Amino acid sequence: MQTLPWIVALAALVVLGFGLAGWLTASRNRSKPAVPLPVEWSLTSRPVFTKDERRVYRLLREALPQQLLLAKLPLVRFCQPSEGGDTRYWYELLGSLHVGFAICTASGRVIAAIDLESDHPLSRRALQIKQSVLGACSIRYLRAPIDQLPSIAELQALMPTPSAPAAPRAAAPASPAQVLDQARDSLANTVATRRAERHSMWHDSGVFQDSFFAPDSRHDTTMSGAELGGGALPAGLQDDDIAGVVVDAPRASGNGHG
Repeated sequence: MQTLPWIVALAALVVLGFGLAGWLTASRNRSKPAVPLPVEWSLTSRPVFTKDERRVYRLLREALPQQLLLAKLPLVRFCQPSEGGDTRYWYELLGSLHVGFAICTASGRVIAAIDLESDHPLSRRALQIKQSVLGACSIRYLRAPIDQLPSIAELQALMPTPSAPAAPRAAAPASPAQVLDQARDSLANTVATRRAERHSMWHDSGVFQDSFFAPDSRHDTTMSGAELGGGALPAGLQDDDIAGVVVDAPRASGNGHG
């Protein structure tokens, strides 16, 4: 029982030691001075492409004139993590990797990537990371030695094939009832138009301005087939109204005159 207090005290000392070491490390990092800027910037420009890369660029330009070509594009420029909390992890994993040539659409979406196999190949881990990233993003990937470059046809085959537009569906033939309804509507519209032309001089009258409060049976468009096919005029038609409708083609009579 007497050893328990000593164990607790020892554990407390260990925790205190770790905490003190962490605090010293953090304070040392905060107090570390920034690297001073150089007085002279001893730098010169250099071409983006090597001789072999210029050859590949010209080949790509000839094979894919409609596509946008980007050189030495980092992976982190055209992929992103699905979960926002994993940003630092993915950036540290992918930040140092790039593709030699990225083939993009006009809007900048990468659809294929090409790397040249050099004398200093990637490590197996780096190659696995790059292939996995491009596969997850559905981006086609090609690695080729400079002395075995793909042909123009092979480069064009890397491009996704546009899907053919669906053929428009033929309109279904109208049923006899639909034909009759359309004819009825056409007849009613013709009658209403002719009547509006005859009574246009009344449009300024206050009585006619308020007449829409009550239904007007003359504008009823729900006439039955019997009304359209009978000898009497349908309700609402006047003697000088001119309108007509064909319900069905007349059949030839067996006793017709020759």
